[in-house]
Amino acid sequence: MATYTRETEGLTLVHTFADQVKGRTFLLTGPTPGGIGAETLISLAAESPALLILVGRSQAKAQATIDAIKKVNAGVKTKFVEADLSSLRSVRAAAQAILADADIAKIDVVINNAAVMATPFQLTADGFELQFHANYLGHFVLTNTIMPKIRAAGPGARVVNVSSSGHRLSGIRFEDPNFSAPGAYSEMDSYGQSKTAKILFAVALNKRGVCSYSLHPGGIQTNLQDYVKEMPQDKAMALFEEASQRAMGRPIEEQRKLDPWKTLQQGCGTTIRAALDPDLVKEEGVYLVDTNLTTDPKHIKEWATDPELAEKLWKLSEELVGQKFDI
Repeated sequence: MATYTRETEGLTLVHTFADQVKGRTFLLTGPTPGGIGAETLISLAAESPALLILVGRSQAKAQATIDAIKKVNAGVKTKFVEADLSSLRSVRAAAQAILADADIAKIDVVINNAAVMATPFQLTADGFELQFHANYLGHFVLTNTIMPKIRAAGPGARVVNVSSSGHRLSGIRFEDPNFSAPGAYSEMDSYGQSKTAKILFAVALNKRGVCSYSLHPGGIQTNLQDYVKEMPQDKAMALFEEASQRAMGRPIEEQRKLDPWKTLQQGCGTTIRAALDPDLVKEEGVYLVDTNLTTDPKHIKEWATDPELAEKLWKLSEELVGQKFDI
């Protein structure tokens, strides 16, 4: 059995599982250049997928990623679909465009990668807290709406939800997911809730016969930290110090020594194994860390894998978006 570590690179895994890439269709949200999503797509291009679908807010922004894909393999077809994951209207329009597109006969792998982090409190136009909406609810609606094309790929189809160790900061606030109570909002609790939701979404999809995994990619310096960079430095440091103590049980400086920043290639490795390795189904668990499935409570909170909580969240999500998904 192969050994995988935190240093395992995405491209290595793409070559290892080349037969799981060649001729298949992949959809990924959040293809911004310089991010884990872009690195994932560029790596997949090396083994000739049939089609890479990039779902993002701006084609102009995504073009650099498309150009990088073509540089690796000019023969790979790409398709950009515009969607703002913090808008139900935008997500539904994107999903319908995907369903109506005759060039997309099936989708073998969906990678729900897009995210925002530590945003100031904000309600979206639909009335949802921004991080919960953009990181989770948008993906819930997109994935479930395009499910006919995922099902069309057959039993090998897979949904991968990029989560985070930040899920350890908060379970789902079922009574107040939008932090509407005065003084309730916390940038990191909100982020934690949204990342817990992505793991529970994987649990719920598995129950419905759709193979799904979630994962922590590791610490990588990307544009995910843009909102944090805009904060006063002392506030940002205090935010991360508190989050590290609560999520990992140690100061941020100690955490960085034990778990140094990963490169983008190391960062996308866990996503790519979750997306490609056919033998994962023989192992226990739904959550990967450092390229390995784990059920260790030091990595994964029980509130993120509890099947009853997964069903409770599914029901709440349907109520919030005003749509039932019988999958």
